[in-house]
Amino acid sequence: MTQPSSPPPLLVPTALAFIAGYADAVTFVGAGGIFCAHVTGNFVVLAADLARRANADEWLKLATFPIFVLAVFLATHLHRRVGSSARLLLLLEAVAFGAASAVPLVVQGTAAHRVVVVLAVIAMGIHNAMHRVAPSLGPMTTVMTGNVTQWFVEKVLPGAPENAGRHRSLGFIILAFALGCLGGAFGVQQLGFAAFLAPMGLALVVRSRL
Repeated sequence: MTQPSSPPPLLVPTALAFIAGYADAVTFVGAGGIFCAHVTGNFVVLAADLARRANADEWLKLATFPIFVLAVFLATHLHRRVGSSARLLLLLEAVAFGAASAVPLVVQGTAAHRVVVVLAVIAMGIHNAMHRVAPSLGPMTTVMTGNVTQWFVEKVLPGAPENAGRHRSLGFIILAFALGCLGGAFGVQQLGFAAFLAPMGLALVVRSRL
């Protein structure tokens, strides 16, 4: 299995973390409280919606899970069959984000939200799979709970001196994810789903550095 070349320190994982936080905030703010980066969170949102409103018309939150799983499966299968590096998966992720940004130009109303969510979930399924098939990209950048726990544990119980750089990088990844959330929330408020052009462009920049 071909692995990507060594990425520049900090740039690649922090950019990927920013993309994940940004995309999650865009769909959560712009598409009725739906997570696209860590889709299991949608189960909680779905349960809360049903408990408060007894509204069964929340199928999209539940549908994100099989869509995400399918994207992960296909991305992994493509990586294995083609023997490519993460560059191909980053290109596909960028295409999905670009398509999501263009949806409102051809689809209107709630249907546009649904198509955008599907495309964003596909993009983030690819994003998650990419970390597993190309571990040199660094720690997972889509769910920060584990990273935050690890960072604080290592802050209290420092590891070997050679791990100091990894600990510092993890801090930047967490910060980048938080900044991405802010960027996505404000971006979708100002630009609508055209805000997805930002993670599309950033994914292409990361691809150019691998």
